[in-house]
Parts: sequence; C-alpha cells; structure tokens
Amino acid sequence: MALSTEKKVGIFFLLALVALGIMIEAVEDWNPFEERLSYHTYFDSVVGIRAGDPVRMAGVDVGKVEQIRLEEGRVRVNFYVVSGTRVKTDSVARIRQTNLLGGQFLGLDFGSVPGELLPEGSALPSERGSNIDDLITNIDRNQERVLGALGDLIAETREPLSDTVSRIESIAAKIDAGEGALGKMVNDPHLYDELRAAVGSLGTVIARIEAGEGTMGRLFNDPALYDEALGTLANLQEITENVRAGEGTVGRLMTDDALYAEAVLALQELREIVARVNEGEGSLARLLNDGALYDETREAMARIASIAAKIDDGQGTIGRLVNEDDLYRDARTTLHKVEKTVDGLSDSGPLSALGVVLGTLF
Repeated sequence: MALSTEKKVGIFFLLALVALGIMIEAVEDWNPFEERLSYHTYFDSVVGIRAGDPVRMAGVDVGKVEQIRLEEGRVRVNFYVVSGTRVKTDSVARIRQTNLLGGQFLGLDFGSVPGELLPEGSALPSERGSNIDDLITNIDRNQERVLGALGDLIAETREPLSDTVSRIESIAAKIDAGEGALGKMVNDPHLYDELRAAVGSLGTVIARIEAGEGTMGRLFNDPALYDEALGTLANLQEITENVRAGEGTVGRLMTDDALYAEAVLALQELREIVARVNEGEGSLARLLNDGALYDETREAMARIASIAAKIDDGQGTIGRLVNEDDLYRDARTTLHKVEKTVDGLSDSGPLSALGVVLGTLF
C-alpha cells in the first residue's frame, strides 16, 4: 500500500524531531568555538557528584565534570575549565554543596597571588569537604547527645516537677476558693469597687495638682517657686564656696588647722580632767564620788524642806512674819510714830525728846 505525500511528510518531520533531540542530548556541551583546558583530581569519596556537574570558581561556572572513575584505590575526577580560567599550582579542588537538598559541584579556589599557573592535564590538589552523609551523621550524633541529655534531665526532674505541679494545682484551687489574701483579691468584688474608688480619688488628686490647687499643686505649677529654688541653690553654692575659701565662722572651722589643733588640745585637757575626777581628785571628784557628802546633802535638803514647810504653815517668827497681816500693820504704825518722833526732835531738848519718845511708845 503506497503512502500518501502527507503521510510521508509527517513521518519525515517526526524522524527529524527525534534526530534533533538525540543531537541536542549528545552535543549539549559541544561548542566548536570554545577552548577548554583539561585537569583531573583525586578524592577518597565523591558521594553525590557525577559527570556533567558544574565546576565553579568563587561561585562562577568555569567548566564541567567530564568523567568519574576508580583508579588505584581512589576516585579520579576529570574536568575541564574554559580558556582564561587561571588554575594555579596551589589551587585546591573541593566537592561543595549547592543546597541542603543534595545538589553538589566541584569547587576551585583562586590560589595564592604569586602562585604559578598549573599546566594543562596536571593533577590538581584536593581536600575532602563535607557531604550530605557527614552532615546527616553529625546531626544524628548531636541529636542522640542532646536527646539523651534531655531524657536524663526529664528522668531526674520528673518527681520534683510532679510535686511542683501538684503544689501549683493546690495553690490554684485555694485561690479559686477564695482562701488567703490572694484568693480574696481574686474573688472579692468589693476589692474591685474599692480599687476603682481609689483610682478615681487618685485621678481627682492628680487633676487638682495639675490645676495648681493645694501645696502640691503650687509646688508643681508655681514658676515663682522654681525661681526661689534656683535662688536658694545659688545662695547655697555661694555659701559653699565661702566655706571652702575659709570665710566666716564655719569656713574657719572647716579650713583653719590651728582651730583643729586647739580642739585636739582642749579634748586632751578635758580627758585629763575626767581622769582626775575618776581618780577622786578635787572638789568635783569628791562631789561625784563621796557617798557621805551625798547623804549630808540629802539631809540638808530635807531640813530646808522641813523649815520651808513650817514657814508656809505660819510656824515660828519667820512664819508669822510671812503669813500674818497684823504684824505688818503694827510695823507700819510703829514706823509712822517713829517718823513723828524724829520730826519733833529738832524742836525739843534732849530730856523733852526722851519724854516724847517714851510717851509716844508707851
């Protein structure tokens, strides 16, 4: 059966697409105009890396891995870099990870500045880098260590923690039942009302202070008080400076060394006097230490008190002089008579004067 022209064209087009796909897959890295430099390196293990993975220097793609094979107990990795990539003799190749999902690449470093270029086809030094297996192993090891320590901690603190939780539950139950001060605070509605009243009173007080009422309000709002406080501070500073300069009595007390020496001398003399008094020397020591003198003083004071009581009661001559008015009037009358007698002495002779006095008195 002959094929129509349309079918022939369709089959040809399909075959062409398949061939194009095969060519793209086969010559993916083929670039006839790109010059490449081939190198190789050795690793003990290349977990995760494969042919076709990129070769990067400082994160920039500079080539690709061409082949991976075993060679004398090691893994040989053949790779190339594009022309212009400066691979030096002290450059180091490492297997690096793109991300935690497992993407890897062959990383090259720049090497030192004075380092020489590595000839094409030479072996590049390598260092073992961390791979996903090492990372998982470290995570497992650290997990076991942390979880083991956490498990031991939980086992050690289980009983104290259970006891603490029981006590907290007991305290919460007492508070919920209104027991104790905290329970009353939580459950007593009157406390809420009192607290609201206290807050209201506090708001009123603050409003009065802001309005300048009362002493506290004037302290906060009166600018004159601020000026007076500044003046007082200035005066205090001036007084302090005068004291430091040795002016005035307080200044001399603070700065005069001679006054200090005199005070020390006076204290020494006072100490000597106190010592002599304690030893019983002098009148003051006898007054302080002689018990007989104390007894005599008490007896004398008792007698004086007895005499004063008798005088106050009108007993004796002095008591009558102090308390009786008749004696006072008699004394005044006698004094008047003596005055009259003295007035008549200037006009009479001695005998007549004597007679007048006797007559006046008797």
